[in-house]
Parts: sequence; structure tokens; C-alpha cells
Amino acid sequence: MKWIRFAGLGVALCLPVEAQAAPREIRLADPSELAGALVASEGGDVLLLAGGDWGRLEIVRRDWPEGAPLVLRSADPADPPRFSTARVALTGNVVLDGLVFDYDFTPGDPPHLRPFEITNSRGVTLRDALFDGDDAREMGPASDGFPTAFGLSITGSSDVVLEDSEIRGFFRGLVVSKSDSVIVRGNDLHGIRMDGMNFAQVRDVLIEANHIHDFERSLESGDHADMIQFWTNRTEAPSVGITIRDNLLNSGQGWYTQSIFMRNDQVDRGIAGREMFYRDVLIEGNFILNAHLHGITVGETDGLSIIGNTVVRNPRSEGEDDNPGLWTPQIRVQEGSTNVRIAGNVTSKIGGWEEQPDWIVDGNFFVQDRTRMEPNFYGTVFVGGDPTAPASFAPRPGGPLDGVDLGARLR
Repeated sequence: MKWIRFAGLGVALCLPVEAQAAPREIRLADPSELAGALVASEGGDVLLLAGGDWGRLEIVRRDWPEGAPLVLRSADPADPPRFSTARVALTGNVVLDGLVFDYDFTPGDPPHLRPFEITNSRGVTLRDALFDGDDAREMGPASDGFPTAFGLSITGSSDVVLEDSEIRGFFRGLVVSKSDSVIVRGNDLHGIRMDGMNFAQVRDVLIEANHIHDFERSLESGDHADMIQFWTNRTEAPSVGITIRDNLLNSGQGWYTQSIFMRNDQVDRGIAGREMFYRDVLIEGNFILNAHLHGITVGETDGLSIIGNTVVRNPRSEGEDDNPGLWTPQIRVQEGSTNVRIAGNVTSKIGGWEEQPDWIVDGNFFVQDRTRMEPNFYGTVFVGGDPTAPASFAPRPGGPLDGVDLGARLR
């Protein structure tokens, strides 16, 4: 028992306070020490891992206190431990901080291989991580030399955070299904072959302040690449409570992709009805620079707000066909959606609006980069319009967006 003296206004009080032990820091030199340390660790322990190759990380059927998770941390951020595979399963409350997850392709590995998985767990945080992928070999011309495998897979889990991390060089970057209370914030995804982020049957998901850019696409493969994709195919419940906010989606020097794509195929194919509508979706403040008509596309939804986004074209990423409509991103919402608000966006076009009584479509600004003499040409609206430099899409001084609260803020 400790005693702490508070003095003020000439009065001294002595109150008993329970002593709280500082978290134990346990240094581990090599993988042979890790398994035993995981068994012996207590809530709040910090395992400091030396640099080098640590092989497989396996944390299964462990549960630490909610307020005192186990922490695995790089002892030296300049020399982090590297794991070739990782599995966190049936586990509660663990933090993985500053670790590297390094996948090496083995001939015969399928594109959907999941070397790094979180399954049926809760309270898992990954921070300052690097997920480093690899290219396929001996798989045929559509795959050889292109990224393969999944970066991080999260299934059947809750209260999961992925933040301030990098995912690069995978077939798909992040795949989340049948999970709730998931935060994906401040991450850098690039060099992806197909999809940056996939979500299916999720609840209460925040996708915020991520930079998704410069995909390494295999056009011969027929992949339908998306930066952020939601789907309902083969799911049993809709995704509910989705916020996609303040992200930078830039095709950069890579080929075109769909940007935010939320098709509701169970509904539009007539397999399900209103019970499978997405619900409570907010898409706000995103800057999208790409070259496919699906800039922001949302299927049947009840409760949708698309507010203050900028959706513009990157001509360097467009395909070979002479089809300006296909290569110009726009905002599209399935007309059967209910309780929809589309406001304050900068885009080339809005599709789906047919004066539905429960839709509000107001205060949007339409731009184009095809004809210099037509209104709202990029050169009269933006400072520059360089597709490799999003900052060049700042409002031109004296232009129609100068001093107007429309579109996304460049960060």
C-alpha cells in the first residue's frame, strides 16, 4: 500500500492508493525463446524481440486482460524481427508492434494463400507493421512476375486495429470477413495486383486516412481490381455501419482500378431483398484519382451518405480502348437504395439519381478534362492537374472552387 499526499488551499489529505507494477519488459534473443515466453507471459507484459528471421508466429488459445494486452514489439525499430507466416487464433488482447511479415513465394503457392491470419480473435492491434509480399513464378504468363498471396486476412474477429502499417506486393492486400469493430487507419497499400482492401459481412468498420496507390496489375489475367471493395456474394448478413473517410486513392503510375466499389450482388441478382441491403454507410472526404468509371459505386443500401469527396481522372492509368466514359471516374448509386444523401462532391457525373423522394442530391460540382472550351475544365478549376501529384488538384486561386467547401481536402 502506498500513501500519496495532496496539498491545496492549506489542507493536506492522505489517501491509500494501490501500487501498480510497471509492465514487465522481457527481451528475447531468438525464436527458441518465444514459445515459452508466450506461455509464461502475463497481462501487460512487453516481449521485446531482437532482429532477424523468426520463422512462424503462432498465438493460439491465449487470453490476456482487456486493459493489459500482451505486447510483442521490435526491440530495435531499425532491425525488426521478420516472420515468414503468422497465425493469431482464438486469442484475446494482443498487440503486434513494429514487426515485419515477410512472405516468400514457393512454386505451387496459390494466389489466394493466406500466410498471415487473424481468426476468431478479439482485441488484436497491429501497429507500424510491414507486410512484404512476393511475385509468382512458374504459374503462367498472366501470373509470373506479378504479386501473389494475401497480405493480411481477418476472419470471425472483433475489435481489431490495423494502423500506420504498410502492405505491399500481394495479390490482395487486406481481406476482412465476418468481423466487427474493425479500424483500418493510416496505412500505405501499394504494389497490389488485384484488390487493396476487401470486406464482406462486417459491422462497425472504419477505413480512414489510408493511402492506396500504384497497383501492379496483370491485365492479361482479367482481374477486376478494386482499391476498396465490399461484396455480399455467399454471405449471410449485410455489412452495417461502414465509414470510409479521408483516404487518398491514387492510381499514380499504375494501371486503372475501380476505386470504392460496393456492389450488392445478392440483391441486384434477385437472390435477396431488403434484408441484405448495406446499412448506415458514410463515404466522406476521400480524394480519388483514377481512370475507371467506378470511382465511388455503391449497391443497394439503406442509409447512405456520400459527402465531400473529390473524384477525378488520371489519364496515365486508362486502358487502351478509346472509351472516355469508361476511363472517367464518377459517383454511382443503385437507384433502389433508400435514405441517400449525395452532397458537396467534386466529380464528373452522378448516376442513379432519379428524383427519389428519400434522396438528397445537392451542392455537387461537376468537372471535366476533355474539352478546354467547355465549362469547368480541370485547368480552370485546379492549380495543375498532374496525376502523379494530388496536391496539384488544389483549387485554382480565383477559380470556381476557391474558398468553397466542396470536395476533399488534400492532406
